[in-house]
Amino acid sequence: MDVDLHPPDDYSHRFFIWHEWIQAHGPLTAENAFEYFTTSMFYDKQSNNQVLRMQTMHTGQPLLNEAEELKRFTGIEFALVHAEPPSLFIIHKRERVSPEEVRPLAVYFILNNRIYQSPDVYSLVSNRLLTSLHSLQKSLDILRSHRPAYTPRTGFVWPIVEPASGDASAKKRAQDSETAPETQDTEDISGARALTNDSKRQQNNMLLFNAMRTTAVHARESFQLPSVPADETVPETPVTATAGRSSATPAPGPGGIATRAPSLAPVPQEPPKGPPGGGKKKKKRTATLPSAPP
Repeated sequence: MDVDLHPPDDYSHRFFIWHEWIQAHGPLTAENAFEYFTTSMFYDKQSNNQVLRMQTMHTGQPLLNEAEELKRFTGIEFALVHAEPPSLFIIHKRERVSPEEVRPLAVYFILNNRIYQSPDVYSLVSNRLLTSLHSLQKSLDILRSHRPAYTPRTGFVWPIVEPASGDASAKKRAQDSETAPETQDTEDISGARALTNDSKRQQNNMLLFNAMRTTAVHARESFQLPSVPADETVPETPVTATAGRSSATPAPGPGGIATRAPSLAPVPQEPPKGPPGGGKKKKKRTATLPSAPP
């Protein structure tokens, strides 16, 4: 069910024009503009202007100064307050309280032979706000339909592609697109989409490469072992023959007789290998023959 939001006496959404009257009386002037206004539906037949016209209708004398005559009445009246013939005229509907005090009620204007009712401030502001909200909602819907895909690494990233050529190439491309057939336009669109996808893929690959490189550098710095100086040397000690018991003692055999005679020549032993950079080396021990009993 359609609901009319305008009251029956509200003509703010309508206008009035009478071509036959304009052709019969000629272009509008400051003298006949109000006469043209009285033929419209905006004019109130119960106003003081109509009462004054009815009083002087049969006298045969025209009204010389209607504004001064209206000061003798109180109530609703109309007055032409601004005139720019032949295109613009402004008429006020007002309530006269006293000969010197009036209260505006509505404003009408004649623009290019068309009579309009001027909207009030509430209607004007509400209409502008509604238009702004509609445009904003439409823009958000378009952005939502072209929103890029979400990735956990970068989120919603809009691909921004720098133009590869200057204004001359852009103009040439525009001219080619105008002269080319529809198939060529389709190929250009598909090529532009492919270029956008390639740039987006390249951007994602660069981000992934940077992340991998940063991870490798962090791992190398965190798990690097301390370096061992290679130039550290230990002075060698000269080998000297000392008298004493050999570290290698032959095991006694049965009957107290040794099964192996001790070696006559000293047997050098290799020093045990320590960890790299472990400090000083131990002196080498030498085996000597035991002294003969007296």
